[in-house]
Amino acid sequence: MGAMSTIASLRQLADDYWEGVLQRNPTLATFFGDYRYNDRLPDVGPQGRAAEEAALKAVIERLAEIPKDDLPADDLITWDMLRIAAEQGLAALPLRLDEMGVDQMTGPQVWLLELLNWHPTDTPEHVDQLIARYHAFPVYMRQYLDNLRDGTVDGRTATKMATERVIGQLEALLAQAPPESALAAPAKDAAPEQAEALVSAIDNAVYPSYRRMLEYLSGDYLTRYAREEPGVWSVRDGEAIYRLLCRQHTTTALTPDELHQFGLDELSGIQAEMRAVMQRLGDPSGDIRRFTERQTHDAGNLPASREEIVATAERLLDQAQAALPRAFGRLPRIPCAVKAIEEYRERDSVAAFYYPPSDDGSRPGIFYVNTFDPPSRPKHTMAALTFHEAVPGHHLQIAIAQETTGLPAFRRLGSDVTAYVEGWALYTERLADELGLYPDELSRYGMLGYQAWRACRLVVDTGLHHLRWSRQKGIDFFLDNVGLTERETINEVDRYIIWPGQALSYKTGQREIQAVRQAAQQRLGPRFDLRAFHDELLAHGAIPLSTMKATMDAWQPPAA
Repeated sequence: MGAMSTIASLRQLADDYWEGVLQRNPTLATFFGDYRYNDRLPDVGPQGRAAEEAALKAVIERLAEIPKDDLPADDLITWDMLRIAAEQGLAALPLRLDEMGVDQMTGPQVWLLELLNWHPTDTPEHVDQLIARYHAFPVYMRQYLDNLRDGTVDGRTATKMATERVIGQLEALLAQAPPESALAAPAKDAAPEQAEALVSAIDNAVYPSYRRMLEYLSGDYLTRYAREEPGVWSVRDGEAIYRLLCRQHTTTALTPDELHQFGLDELSGIQAEMRAVMQRLGDPSGDIRRFTERQTHDAGNLPASREEIVATAERLLDQAQAALPRAFGRLPRIPCAVKAIEEYRERDSVAAFYYPPSDDGSRPGIFYVNTFDPPSRPKHTMAALTFHEAVPGHHLQIAIAQETTGLPAFRRLGSDVTAYVEGWALYTERLADELGLYPDELSRYGMLGYQAWRACRLVVDTGLHHLRWSRQKGIDFFLDNVGLTERETINEVDRYIIWPGQALSYKTGQREIQAVRQAAQQRLGPRFDLRAFHDELLAHGAIPLSTMKATMDAWQPPAA
């Protein structure tokens, strides 16, 4: 196989792999603005799992026929990322994480409503496709509940905490009449017959499915099967599951014990910085928990309304946008919008999160901010939150990746490499300080609190899932060491319980990004250029940390 033929074969495989991902995950295709599968929902039953297994095995077989020795650097990254995705996907399938899929953050009681944010309803055809999806929901729900039933036999079930939270969400959802449901919102602008068909689909297909889910979860599942222990260690193959998730989310070989100690070490250093800020603000006590609680009860530090939270986020976003040219040569064309988290999920959601734009840029990136119970959202943390979720954080990195047309689609659009994606966003909280974006010392304290928060994630995630901590021990560790409110703390710990390993990615990725920057500064001396460094770091999309290190260690800045 010649060099050109080898490259062409690899790029075709990358295209085929991504096409298979979109076909098997039609709601993901909709999310990215690909509307070919808009009338479908994913197959989460045995046939769907078999199709996934066959597709991933085919990737491994085709990669074996593509020699990688002579591939250009970026194609070599593609080859290795396809291998990692296929191998880890195949390793996960027999562990059946879907059997534990009761989830207050992204379960079916959330994602179907969330889908309305990107399923278009601007034409009669698109409305018909949404109606078709509603009618497909009973099949999806049957498969989903069958997976949970499999878990009761296989010894892999959800926690009682998550089950109780989801029951509450379902009860609130079903308390609304179908015409008043958020699911019926597109009916307002639809033709009368389509509006009637849409509400009928909710009434006759969606709501009965949710009632079956509620009946199942609130019956024997809650009383007999939902587990008391929060850690994944308590399910069958729990230790193997957690080892796999550690590898997936950190893209390293670090063990749970090493990650736990890393978190403790990071936390100690950050707390020293926090106490220095406290000293400058007139509090020499060194009591982080007491100082933080004082800020969370100071009326001058609390927003008065939902609208104030959104307005503050928008102002901070504008200030960050204006500062970007000092640290980046290339900026995204796609804008970032601020939006309040919807009422149907705000109570159980985290303080903020980011959703990427559609592939064609017609939908902007969205920085979702939680406006539920405004007095529980102190102002001094809003700056770090904005810089992490929007710019220079998630939006900058993800939008630039999407706009890098030379990359395969799975690298432009995929964000599965959480160590890179979340590590970058955490790195930029510190970068924003270099750019002078924090308005005062209290906001800097908020940033340091968020850095400590991510260090605590390493400690608490490994504590829960490896060291067999109780939920309350995780909550208490957070309250003693991090400047978060009690509401945020509980929601955070409950998030780690349902998403084992994901919380490990942030600090791990940040450490590696800081390390490659420091190495480049030492290697290049006066030739180091921060703008050029960032542009190169972001030019390849989200990549494994080992790949990032090799790429950046070989990087040379352009000649002046």
